Amino acid sequence: MIKNKDVLDYLSSIPSDSIDLIIADPPYFKTAKEEWDHQWKEEYEYLAWCQAWMKECERVLKTGRCIYVWGQVNNPKKHPNTFLRFKIDVDEKTSLNFQNWIIWSYDWGGRTNKTFARKHEDLLMWSKGKDFLFNSDDVRIPYKMKNNTYRSTNTNHPLGKIPTDVWEKNNLTVHKDHCSWHPTTKNITLLRRMIRANTNEGDVVMDLFSGSGSTTVAAIKENREHTGVERNKDYYNKSLIRIKKLTE
Repeated sequence: MIKNKDVLDYLSSIPSDSIDLIIADPPYFKTAKEEWDHQWKEEYEYLAWCQAWMKECERVLKTGRCIYVWGQVNNPKKHPNTFLRFKIDVDEKTSLNFQNWIIWSYDWGGRTNKTFARKHEDLLMWSKGKDFLFNSDDVRIPYKMKNNTYRSTNTNHPLGKIPTDVWEKNNLTVHKDHCSWHPTTKNITLLRRMIRANTNEGDVVMDLFSGSGSTTVAAIKENREHTGVERNKDYYNKSLIRIKKLTE
């Protein structure tokens, strides 16, 4: 169940070592036009806040399980390295183990004639403990070639290949993944991949900064338990309607 409250207040109510997967899509700091992305005057204040909720995530996450955090590098120009500093802080100030830097690549929206258009978002993944659950057979995708010429057996896995760390998927405006009232809606298909990879049926998925509710939709579709938080009252109310519509 999603709660309408502050993220730190919410996390303080969660028992330690009780969550199987955390997916967080926090404010990126002065990237979006909305008020919630401009709560902090200085970058160091934003990063200190991030470390506060990341430390709580480390506490509530079970050993051998994972946390994903969405972000962007080199956007906007005034704060190009905020997400890099966030990553370094997590690596240095928590005991979490960095595992993957995933790129969500898409090809829609406007672009400039002055440079190569940025058409991706970044997704960082850490595990609590060096070893972690990874259900490789649950996330395999079709091969592009019938035979793998780089293997001595020249035979592909019957279930397909494991995706690389570049995920190509568009949020088409006519598709259910698109949500016109939230500016940073994440792709439900990719969220389901993350959930299948790092949880089993019945596990608990936590959705921090729930926004449009896409992670909760993905968790329900994958038969996982779900919990989460969204401070913005308008987003919270609209997301409940969207979640019900997409999971009925």
